[in-house]
Amino acid sequence: MGQNNPFASSTLVKLKDKNWLDKQRVAGKIAAQCLATLQQYVALETRLSLLDLNNLAEDIIIKAGGSPTFKGYKGFPASVCISVNKQLVHGIPDDTVLSDGDVISFDLGVTYEGAIADTAITCIWGKPKSEKHLALVQATEESLMKGIAAIAVGKRLGAIGNAIYKYGRSKGFGVINNYGGHGIDWDTPHAPPFVSNKADPEEGIRIQPGLTIAIEPMLVIGSTTTRTASDGWTVLTDDIGAHFEHSIYVHEDHVEVLTDRSKL
Repeated sequence: MGQNNPFASSTLVKLKDKNWLDKQRVAGKIAAQCLATLQQYVALETRLSLLDLNNLAEDIIIKAGGSPTFKGYKGFPASVCISVNKQLVHGIPDDTVLSDGDVISFDLGVTYEGAIADTAITCIWGKPKSEKHLALVQATEESLMKGIAAIAVGKRLGAIGNAIYKYGRSKGFGVINNYGGHGIDWDTPHAPPFVSNKADPEEGIRIQPGLTIAIEPMLVIGSTTTRTASDGWTVLTDDIGAHFEHSIYVHEDHVEVLTDRSKL
């Protein structure tokens, strides 16, 4: 779930131990399975409503022994943020049924024994309306991987946002920087530090082993101006946007992607 920056630079960042990691791995696997299933329903052009898709994911989470992190979080009414076309993030699922060319983002969290994994993906239902839409989705996912690849113990957190921003702009897209990634804590999906999608590489805290964060680039076609809909949640843009997210854990010598769908 995307987060605007409520944290002061001096706010304490809590590093995590093996106990957390063992539990977060379980949460991450459940979250990855949910997204893989939702992605499959989109690929098969299944005509379910957004609320049906939300309920499907919620059922997977609960049957696997987890709980949907976002349901009830600050009053959010669903288990999955489902955002379509000019809805960038935090869309509330309803009776809408997808149609040809819709660009749809799923963003969900899973809590397992207090540890949380947060992840998101953007798909296109049916035939894309534009090659630009395909390029946007691909560039957003690639910018996430660039951000993850920029992580190394001893570097500053700004290296992530620097990599995301440079890659997104090189592909001709706007990069949203008033929303971004975040730390994760016990039963707390949004914790310090804020992980900006645009930053100087020498900005921010030093990356250390035990750092657990969600990285989530959001790219748009055209203007990066955002506004919040009357429901108080859905973030809107002037054109089509895309959103990808992984939860990661920093080890001494590598970065572990806890929500990796390719490892299912």
